[in-house]
Amino acid sequence: MKRLIELANKIKDEKLRKQTIEILKNPKISNKSMKYPAADYSKTPAWPVGAHHDYEGGLIDHTCSVTKNAIDIANNLKKTYKAKINLDHLIAGALLHDIMKIFLMKKKGKTWDFTGCILDHADFSGCELYARDFPEEVVHIVIAHGGEMGYTAATPRTIEATLVSHCDMIDSSMESMINEKSELDQLKMMFMMPEEASD
Repeated sequence: MKRLIELANKIKDEKLRKQTIEILKNPKISNKSMKYPAADYSKTPAWPVGAHHDYEGGLIDHTCSVTKNAIDIANNLKKTYKAKINLDHLIAGALLHDIMKIFLMKKKGKTWDFTGCILDHADFSGCELYARDFPEEVVHIVIAHGGEMGYTAATPRTIEATLVSHCDMIDSSMESMINEKSELDQLKMMFMMPEEASD
């Protein structure tokens, strides 16, 4: 968590910085009709077995890596092309793009499984940010981070959303390659419905 807060402290806008730190420290579901237990954020993988960052603590590693890569690329684009990039929105969106995954997964014995939540993690995360009055631009970054892969209802419409989407894809695919996960395992996890994964 310390690494996430250090990155959140790079957000210059005080209100957005406080909002981001609050949800990182206290991720909860605002909609009282949805009752899913929260997994321990510090131990949650980015996805269950066979996908990227499928080890305990993988979600935080992935989130930090995506955020750092997005900041580095944004700074390079600003320097090289004089690109106008809102770093505050970029950092908040990158840090929170997978925030609600802790409600989609649970520890089951020695492995991780799905809770049964049927919402896509990007939509779920975006809904929670909307409920907490985050700026529209940040909500869009989170909802659109699946890009044009068909995982979400939105595709990136801003430079910040496009950057987070690409950094998410690069980090997840590189971790899988570095840790030699088979393409078949990755494809199975991508297209598996939560109830199928529980069988």
